[in-house]
Amino acid sequence: MIAKYKAGSGQVTNTCAVGKGWLPNADARNPYAIQWHRRNFDGDINGLVIKISDRRCHNGTQRTALFIHSEMKPNGRQGTIESEKWTNRGPNDYYSNGCIKLNPTNIYNLFSRLDRIGWPKKLYVVS
Repeated sequence: MIAKYKAGSGQVTNTCAVGKGWLPNADARNPYAIQWHRRNFDGDINGLVIKISDRRCHNGTQRTALFIHSEMKPNGRQGTIESEKWTNRGPNDYYSNGCIKLNPTNIYNLFSRLDRIGWPKKLYVVS
């Protein structure tokens, strides 16, 4: 294990709910692949982003567009709109559309650690 962080995943606990469910678990037998990482991603999510592989949930529903990210502008700074600013007021900052969401301090810490020790190719997720 490299590190443990508080994280959010989705808005509902159903791992088969596309675009809003928790990320399906992935153990050592069937981990997520870490496909790429960017420090200045500019899309529906922004800033520091890690793309992980698609996954089928227990009923066969395909989950796509899965990322580890935070709330920030493409340049990694905090913005003024909800999707680009982290407030630490209540759980809303941790809600996502089914991705893994970290607070900005923690995702910066994760990138720093992985830049130093090397980026893994696999990710294990347990709820």
